[in-house]
Amino acid sequence: MYAAVSYRYKTVIQSLKSIGLEPLEVPPYNDLTDNYESSHADMQVLRIEDTLFLLKNNDKFNEKIRSKTELNVKYTVEFIEQFSYPQCVKLNAAVVDGRIIANMRYIDPIIADSFPGYKQIHVSQGYAKCSSAVVSDRAVITSDESIYQACLSEKIDCLKICEGYISLCERYGGFIGGSCFQLEDTLFFTGRIEDHPDCDRIRSFCSAHGVRIKSLTNSPLTDVGGVIIF
Repeated sequence: MYAAVSYRYKTVIQSLKSIGLEPLEVPPYNDLTDNYESSHADMQVLRIEDTLFLLKNNDKFNEKIRSKTELNVKYTVEFIEQFSYPQCVKLNAAVVDGRIIANMRYIDPIIADSFPGYKQIHVSQGYAKCSSAVVSDRAVITSDESIYQACLSEKIDCLKICEGYISLCERYGGFIGGSCFQLEDTLFFTGRIEDHPDCDRIRSFCSAHGVRIKSLTNSPLTDVGGVIIF
């Protein structure tokens, strides 16, 4: 299996190899815009079932993905002319048991059009995928109030954790969804989840849903833009 991950995080990349994944390094968006999030996997790739969604005007990276996968590949309808929020969140959706949780004003229409049977759940948070650690088709972890309330209304078991304690860059803190990924029955965290003040609550919540947690590296817990496995 391949794992799309930002090129910036070499320790994470090496650790992915140690658990049997083949890393595919995500370059800055269109190889031109290089800021703290433009190489994040969850900004350039979205997987729903057997479909990979990619940004329309990102030809070099898209070709790399296409050469590695047999999954169905679809491109966004809309271009991103400038990689800035909220226009940049076209693929930033959390998918939970037939529901698309996203800021539906900015998410690309190809996603809902491709899965018309999925319920669209609008939240104010544009970084919906970044902000959501999907533990199972019945469980989510987040620090975002709008996602938390949306999950409650949909009867999705949701653990609301405190904000902070996840690195991203000098100006901003990171999100829980961008600091982890699931492989089989384990939720891997990019760094020491043990340092998070809600670690025990996270562990208990995941255990209740049949999922273990594990630190992938001994580095500080960091939002690397997630890891997209395909």
